[in-house]
Amino acid sequence: MRPNLLFISVNDGSDTRIFKEIKSLSQNFEITFIGIQTPTSTPSMLPEGCRTIFIHGLRRSPLTIAKLFFQVARLCPWRFTSVHVINENLALVLLPLLILTRHWVLDIFDSFFLKSTSRLMSTFKTLLQRVIYGSASIILVTDEARLYLLPEWSRAKTQVLPNYPLTDVSNMGLRAVREGPLTIFFSGSIGRDRGIPFLINLIKQDAQLVVHAAGWLYDQEGEEFTRHPQVKYHGVIHQTAAAQIAKQCDYILCLYEPNIVNNIYASPNKIYDGIQAGVPVIINKEILVSSFVRKEKLGVILDSYSPSYVAPILEELKARRNDFTDIEKMQGMYTWAKVEPVLISAHSKS
Repeated sequence: MRPNLLFISVNDGSDTRIFKEIKSLSQNFEITFIGIQTPTSTPSMLPEGCRTIFIHGLRRSPLTIAKLFFQVARLCPWRFTSVHVINENLALVLLPLLILTRHWVLDIFDSFFLKSTSRLMSTFKTLLQRVIYGSASIILVTDEARLYLLPEWSRAKTQVLPNYPLTDVSNMGLRAVREGPLTIFFSGSIGRDRGIPFLINLIKQDAQLVVHAAGWLYDQEGEEFTRHPQVKYHGVIHQTAAAQIAKQCDYILCLYEPNIVNNIYASPNKIYDGIQAGVPVIINKEILVSSFVRKEKLGVILDSYSPSYVAPILEELKARRNDFTDIEKMQGMYTWAKVEPVLISAHSKS
């Protein structure tokens, strides 16, 4: 009989990284997934064979979180070989249960501490990190930059698990020469701080421009944006389907408003999706990973998240959309298969 693993998140399993992780872990473990389905959630997108338990409600509702806590308690997490918890805020809620478990892995890819601007949280940050990071058996982060944002004492138990794509789409053939109206792929969290103001300004400049959007409607601005006549919204879709759409576009949008540390240190899988699909990205230079984009010539880098004039940028995007043919030479270098042993090893040490 295979060992059992409890995977806990406030997501409904549609998150790309969560899907990849469960697919990989299911090779070695019997997985039970506990998540939250909101009124706008799609049907379960988790791999077959994964036992799913969903709490229904709003993710930020204290009642929903309380229901999640008691559901985890009923399952007795200490009876599982290993437990996987997404992000620090959920780990803090579940800490009374986690300290009783023999082995649990903290997976940080949307850091609670890097997003918080509260003075109160800053005051207790060191204490909370000591409690959460100290009790975790293994900590996973998305890149080395985030590794060095952790307290020095916690780095010995931390491993880097990059956001590389699960699907290798290089067998889709070379990307065709792009012409006609400019097309941009906007995926992931569809919200104001992920580039909506920039896209709206582009649309105002070019009535022919088309934006293909896929992902979660993060805020009201995101909902309103997807209703624009120049935007084609595809809903929440699997990474394979997203790659197929991206392959048909001129660029993948990869903008992050540099208003919080979590955004400045973003490790977007969109960059690696772009490599696999042979599609350049549009990124702002305030984001740390833009240096990698510049070095490897993976796309167009904006001087600012909120440029004053977009007309020259629009012309540059049109002029350069066929200039990034070398991206396809990197296909196969950044795939999930190359890093999933890190994840499996993190749970196999229990």
